[in-house]
Amino acid sequence: MTSTRTAWAPAIASYALVGVAVVAGLRHPPSAEWRDWLLALVCPPLGARVAAYAPRNPAGWLISAVGLCEAGTVAASTADGTAWLRDWLWFPPIGLVVLVLLLFPDLPARRPGPAVALTATLGGTAGLAHLAARAPDGFITDTVGVSPGWDTWLVLGAIVTLGGCALVAVGALFFRVRRADPEKRGPLVLTLVSAVVLLSCLVADAVWGVPLVWLGAALAVPVATAVAVIRYGLYDINGLLHRSLTYGLFTVAMVAAYTIVVTVVADLSPAVAPVVAAATLVVLQPLRQSLDTLVRRSLYGLGADPYRLTTALSRRVGLARAPGEMLSAAVEVIGDGLRAPYAAVHLGDRDLAEAATGRRRDWPVTEVPLAHRGAVIGRLLVQQRSPDEQWSRAERVVLQHLAAQLAPSAAALGLTRDLQAARESVVRAREDELRRLQRDLHDGVGPTLSGARMLALSLTAEVTHPSLATIEHWLADAAAEVRRVVDGLRPPALEDGLAAALATIAARHRHGGLTVVTDLDDLTELPAAVEVAVYRLVDEGLTNVVKHASASDATVTVRRTAEALRIVLEDDGVGGALSGAGGVGMHSMRTRCEELGGSFAVEARLPGTRLVAHLPLG
Repeated sequence: MTSTRTAWAPAIASYALVGVAVVAGLRHPPSAEWRDWLLALVCPPLGARVAAYAPRNPAGWLISAVGLCEAGTVAASTADGTAWLRDWLWFPPIGLVVLVLLLFPDLPARRPGPAVALTATLGGTAGLAHLAARAPDGFITDTVGVSPGWDTWLVLGAIVTLGGCALVAVGALFFRVRRADPEKRGPLVLTLVSAVVLLSCLVADAVWGVPLVWLGAALAVPVATAVAVIRYGLYDINGLLHRSLTYGLFTVAMVAAYTIVVTVVADLSPAVAPVVAAATLVVLQPLRQSLDTLVRRSLYGLGADPYRLTTALSRRVGLARAPGEMLSAAVEVIGDGLRAPYAAVHLGDRDLAEAATGRRRDWPVTEVPLAHRGAVIGRLLVQQRSPDEQWSRAERVVLQHLAAQLAPSAAALGLTRDLQAARESVVRAREDELRRLQRDLHDGVGPTLSGARMLALSLTAEVTHPSLATIEHWLADAAAEVRRVVDGLRPPALEDGLAAALATIAARHRHGGLTVVTDLDDLTELPAAVEVAVYRLVDEGLTNVVKHASASDATVTVRRTAEALRIVLEDDGVGGALSGAGGVGMHSMRTRCEELGGSFAVEARLPGTRLVAHLPLG
C-alpha cells in the first residue's frame, strides 16, 4: 500500500494548491487560463489511479506531474510575489504530455525518443525560468518585449524539439497500430487519435487562434488515456476509474445545473435570486438522492442494496441441484453483486478453492469465516475492488451476512464429500476383499477339493464301495461350485493382468467386420476396484458398439498418470449417443465411475461416439 499512498501524494498536493488558489482568488482575481484550471483538476486523480495500479509504467506519474505543475501555475497566478513561478511553470506539462504519447499504453523498445523529449523538457524549463527571472513582469501574460539571449534560443529549441518528438510519436504509433495484434490495437489507436488531436489543436490555437480549440489540446491525452483504460481494461483499473469519472461527472452536472439556474434568475430578477437559490437546492436534493442511488447501483451492483443482494443469493442457491452448484452460484452472485475482481470459498484448511469466480489480483483479500453449528467449516474470500478502496463498514457487515447465508451450503458440500469418500472407501475395500477371497478360494479351497476328489477316485479303483462313488461325485460338484463362486467374485480374465484382460475383450468383440485397436499404458499394480471398473467399462462399451453403432472400427485408449486413469473408447458408427441418455449399460458405466469418485461422459461425434472415463487411483 506504500505505492498507493505515494501515487496519491501528487494529487493531494495538486488539490491543496488549487484550494490555495481559490482562497487567494477571493482577494486577487487569478490570471491563470482556463486550460490551467482544467488540467489541474482533471489530471491529478487520473494520474494517481494509473500510478497506483501500474507503478512501473511512467504514464500515470507523468499525468500526475502535469496536474501538479498546472496546479502550481494556478496557485502562482493568485499569490503575491509568485509571478516568476507563473511565467515558467506552465511549460513542463507540454513536454510531459509528449512523453505520455511516447510511453503510453506500454513501454516500447528502447528508443531515443523519450530521452530526447525529457532532455528538451528540462532544458526548455531551465531556459524559460532564467528568461522569466531577467524579463520584466508580464512578459508572458501581457507580451512585454524582452531582449533575446541564450535562454531564448534554448526555449525555442526545446519547443521545436518537442514538436518533432510529438510528430515522431504520431509516426511511431501509426506503425505500432499497423503491426499490433487486433486484440492489442485499441489502446494504440486511441493514443494515436489523441496525439493527432493534440497537435491539430495546438496548431489551430497558435496559428489561427480558433476559439475554444485549447479545450481539445488540454484534454486530448488525459481523456484518451481514461477511455483506453476504461474501454480496454488496462492495468485492471477500469472499474475504479469508471466510478471516479461517473461520480465526477455526476457532481459537475449537479453543480452546473444549480449555477445555471441561479445565474439566470439573478440576471432576470435579482430580488428573488436568494429564494430561487434555496428552492433550487430543495428541488435538487431528492433528485440528487435518486440519481445517486442509480449511480451506486450501476457502479457497485447489488452491493449498493444489501437486501437485493441477499435475495439474489437465496434465489440462485435455491435453484442449484447439488451442493457444488450451490457454492458456484453463490460465489458468482457475491462476485458480481459486490463488483469484486475475485471471490472464492475454501472448506477446512484446503488451499484449493471449492468454487471461485474472477481472477485474483495483487492486492488485499478479505477473509470471512464460514461457521455452521458452532464450528468453523471454511472461509469466504472476497477481494476488494482496488488496492486503495477498502470495504466500508456497511460492506463488511454485508459480507458477514453473506457468509452466514452461505455456510449451510458449504456444510452440505462437506458432508456430501465425506459421504462420497466413504462410498469410495467401501467400494475399494469390497473389491480388495473380493480379490483376496477369490485368491483364497482359488489357491486354497479349490486345490484341496481337487486333491480330495483325486484321492476318492484312486480309492474307487482299488475298493468297490457305493459310498466312494458318491463322495467323488459330491467333491466334483463342490469343486465346480467353488469355480463358479470364484468366477463370480471377479472376472477370471483379470488373473493374467488388466492389459491381457482388455486384449481378450478386444479379441472377443472382433466379429461382424468390427476392428478393435487397443492403446494401453502400463496397467500393473492397480487397485482391485479400478481393475474391475476398467474391465467392465471396456466390455460394456464394446458391447454397445457391436449392438447399436454399426461401426467398422473402434479404438480403446487407456492413459495412466500418478493420480488417475483416463479411458477413451471411440468408434466410427452412426453416433447419436448422449451423455444424459442411455439404457442399463450406460447407467452401469456411469455408476461404476462415480462409485470411485471418477467421471463418465459420452460425446456424440460425426461420425461415431466417444466415451471418456476418469478413474482416480488414490
